Amino acid sequence: MKQPFASKPDVCLLLEGTYPYVAGGVSTWVHQIINALPEFRFSLFFIGSEKASNLKFKYTLPSNIIHVEEIYLHETSGSEGKFATAPPEQCQQLLALLRSFLFDPPIGPAETVAFLSISKLVLSLSKVTTFNAVWNFPGVWDLVCDIYEKHAPEESFLDFFWAVRSLCEPAWKVIASTESVPPARMYHSLCTGYAGFAAGIAASNYESSFLLSEHGIYVRERVAELQKARWINDPPIIRPDLYRHPTTLRRLWIEFFKLLGRFAYQTANYITSLFENNAITQVQFGADRRRIEIIPNGIHVPDFYQLRGKRRAARQMNPVRKNVGFLGRVVQIKDVKTLLKCARLVVNALPDTQFLIAGPLDEEPDYAAECMTLTEHLGLTDHVSFLGPQKMESLMIQLDVMLLTSISEGLPFVILESYAAGVPLVSTDVGACRELIEGRSDERPAYGPGGFVTPVGNAELLADALVRILTDPQLGDQMGEAGRLRVEAHYAHHAVVKRYRQLYHLTPQDFTRTGLIALHKQSTADKPKQERIAK
Repeated sequence: MKQPFASKPDVCLLLEGTYPYVAGGVSTWVHQIINALPEFRFSLFFIGSEKASNLKFKYTLPSNIIHVEEIYLHETSGSEGKFATAPPEQCQQLLALLRSFLFDPPIGPAETVAFLSISKLVLSLSKVTTFNAVWNFPGVWDLVCDIYEKHAPEESFLDFFWAVRSLCEPAWKVIASTESVPPARMYHSLCTGYAGFAAGIAASNYESSFLLSEHGIYVRERVAELQKARWINDPPIIRPDLYRHPTTLRRLWIEFFKLLGRFAYQTANYITSLFENNAITQVQFGADRRRIEIIPNGIHVPDFYQLRGKRRAARQMNPVRKNVGFLGRVVQIKDVKTLLKCARLVVNALPDTQFLIAGPLDEEPDYAAECMTLTEHLGLTDHVSFLGPQKMESLMIQLDVMLLTSISEGLPFVILESYAAGVPLVSTDVGACRELIEGRSDERPAYGPGGFVTPVGNAELLADALVRILTDPQLGDQMGEAGRLRVEAHYAHHAVVKRYRQLYHLTPQDFTRTGLIALHKQSTADKPKQERIAK
């Protein structure tokens, strides 16, 4: 029998593939919030793919984390104490619910209610039997065949069968794992997907609040990945379009993650987004606009005063240096290959330029190896350094400009940190990057550009922007100063912490189906219009 939890956390954070095993981005935000709110007790519920033998925490966990639970979606789970055969009556009930859900799909809130009913029945089954036992129940085969005949008769049945199983088994595992989620006053998921799925179920089970925060838009990112994925046994979409209909097997995966997204958006009492365009996308994928609040990332700018002085002194000692930095993971979503192509063009124009790539190389080792090979092929081994993880402070002192080539971002901490250190930016036009670099339309006073914004994947325009800054130190200093002023005025860490402290104090009774009752109205009454989503 499962042992009761020793202590009840105030907030249970549900994290998919991030903190505490992955550094940067969302993980940085999580670590900051936990440290900044010592009066709250936190638990972590981490969802991963497979547990690597060398997996270890990238952070020293704060003392107010009282419990850590982990599940891995693609590892065999234990079946001790469970029946090898599935209870027929419950299986028949589940099949009836699934058939109704799939062949007469409910619309709007009814979809969420139906999906929650299915999840609760699966949770009940998971306590007494295994996924394999349920999957081998005779009626499951009939259901899969009926779905195939209606929706995918042109596909290979074998490919379709295994695709359906590959969707169902991780979902079963997530539902079953919610028994291991500790009872908490609030469940806070940092994405939709499996983490948001688990949060919605846990909040329902314990009649608690569910707060959903997104830095990037999970559904959009999964759709983009799935349209290009080569492990799905049909032709990938080379030029993906978010709303284009792919072939059946690919669409099966895409619709599954859209369903998980709608479930999280509809079961969440309240949703936070980093910037306006992200909130608009959340609404497109099923969120209620009235439940969304814009809360940007923030940093403690005074921590950078000394660093900014050291960087200024280093530039004065070597006024002709030309160092371009990249601070982030060497992974596909950061598009380091475009960075390297850009580097070749910059070095052609300015042969004394150095590119310093700082960040983990082990998260997508094959991609990192391809980047190193490309560096050699482009003749850049004397101009590009893969430094591995570095302390942010030591890197910033060396830089004249920071470069981001990502194909997807939320509101990157690296931009805030760069500006706090006085470093100008060149970035692709993703997430909140344009807003950070050029300022919002209502910015008063207007601080001016903190760098340049270019289209995704355009090495030539990235190179042109870098050359302009590297050949005009005065322009670079002006842009760095504009960025510093913008961060100090609009992205202060204390304001973010204050707002999440308010949210974490709330109970389910403080929420309505459309958002917060009084607190949200009071806290947003004096904010500029662009900082909130109007009803």
